[in-house]
Amino acid sequence: MLYRINMVTEEDGWIVLDTNGWASEPIRLLVESIAAEEGREVVQPYEGDAQFMIKGDPYKLIFQYDDVFGSVVILNNLEDKEEVTALLERHFEKLKKEKYKIRNE
Repeated sequence: MLYRINMVTEEDGWIVLDTNGWASEPIRLLVESIAAEEGREVVQPYEGDAQFMIKGDPYKLIFQYDDVFGSVVILNNLEDKEEVTALLERHFEKLKKEKYKIRNE
């Protein structure tokens, strides 16, 4: 699955992602990967919305998918941008390797 940071908006801290999965699947897989590594629980603040958070996340990130903006990760604090983008990039590679591994088994 393709994951790539398209841009980070400076005014509101949205990390816009390019993905090639179906609807909310890429953002859900990404948040689950990060939560599993940290031993934390994924929560949905609003039932039915494709918006996810990780309980106890020190960055207080919001992972979201909608038909207008696509897949985004919303920063709580712009000062965390470098650390969060590094975290996301690491998980993009992890998910890519897992997908490749499954395909070749």
